[in-house]
Amino acid sequence: MAEFILLIREDLSKYPMPEEKMKSLITAHTNWAKDLSKRGIFKTGYGVDHNGKLLGMVKNKVTVKPIKDIKEGIGGFYIIEADDLDAAIEIAKECPTYTEGDQMEVRPLM
Repeated sequence: MAEFILLIREDLSKYPMPEEKMKSLITAHTNWAKDLSKRGIFKTGYGVDHNGKLLGMVKNKVTVKPIKDIKEGIGGFYIIEADDLDAAIEIAKECPTYTEGDQMEVRPLM
């Protein structure tokens, strides 16, 4: 089995959101993580706070910007085990928040 990272990409402009809505999304992901764990394929995963910084380089100088200045960001991640990329994609299709506009990026870990 190989390890894969599932990155939850989301529209950061929807934040802040009502507390009840946030609790609902967290519960959905917690339940999915529990299911993946029962299946023996969940390694770890966390939500990611949006109060970070985005670093880059412009004209040979490192720039630092608030993440909130970008529209799309990483809302969380899962590390899972799967036989191959296709199997990891099938698992990622189960993400409970696609209906909220989230996207999932699937990458093999080296």
